Amino acid sequence: MNDNNNDAILTIEADQRKKANEFIIKHLQGSMSDGKSDLKGLRRKLALTYWVIITLSVVMFCVGIVLLSVPFLSAFGGKVKELESLIAAGFGLADLVSLFLFKPLERIHKIMGDMSQIVIALNSFQTQLGLRLMQMDATDRNSMGTTAEHVNSAAKESIKIIQDYFETAQATA
Repeated sequence: MNDNNNDAILTIEADQRKKANEFIIKHLQGSMSDGKSDLKGLRRKLALTYWVIITLSVVMFCVGIVLLSVPFLSAFGGKVKELESLIAAGFGLADLVSLFLFKPLERIHKIMGDMSQIVIALNSFQTQLGLRLMQMDATDRNSMGTTAEHVNSAAKESIKIIQDYFETAQATA
């Protein structure tokens, strides 16, 4: 009778282990879904930043043109003294020069490059994670351990890719 009782306990433990493994797999799949939504959010934020920089550059250019043209038109119309028109034109020139000094196109290209690198690294990690989860046997503890090691390795590789990219970008700047 004692042997039957031990078999029942082992069976319950195996069933509980299987349920726990299934719970972990569902949790990891949920984490993947969360990661995908976080990645979409990151893409949206980077795209918004891109368009804000473009919009501000265009606005700054237009303000510079207005600041240059209004004083000249006023000076030729005789409405403003020459000194006042030169001062206002100086502000327009300063605005346009500062626009080119801040190099908005280079910043836009840099942001797009950064965004692309981050998205590629995160997509790579998501793909590796999904493939490892499909490969994993939830009933085999060794398989789960191996999968955890591979996921950990993939995470480290993705982080290293991003770090290397930014360190290289800073070194060349």
